[in-house]
Amino acid sequence: MFAFALLVALAGPALQLHAQTLSFRSTDHASGSGRHVRLQADLARRVESWQASRTCASARLARSALKPAVAQWLGTQMMANPGKTLTQWGYHSGDIWVENHMVDGVQRCRAGFRKLIAFAEFG
Repeated sequence: MFAFALLVALAGPALQLHAQTLSFRSTDHASGSGRHVRLQADLARRVESWQASRTCASARLARSALKPAVAQWLGTQMMANPGKTLTQWGYHSGDIWVENHMVDGVQRCRAGFRKLIAFAEFG
């Protein structure tokens, strides 16, 4: 903890971290019978970080960045579970990191996910 506080203090105004969470859960399409299996994975490392002029903390940009990784993971899970029905899926991000800095006098930012848990339930 001390090392993190020291890093923030040394970085000064160029480094600002903002916590934010995103979550989504599809409607439950469970048939009510049978056993359900829940699979989940942390996809944060599969999502590219994004850059913008001032809106890196935008939920719209974050969702745009996560959609390809979640879709690919979900497709892989569906292929790995033939004959099973996808009853529900979703995701929850732990938080989104954002770095604000000046580049040639212009404010810029870069952001990414620290954690992004995707899940799929099959029945």
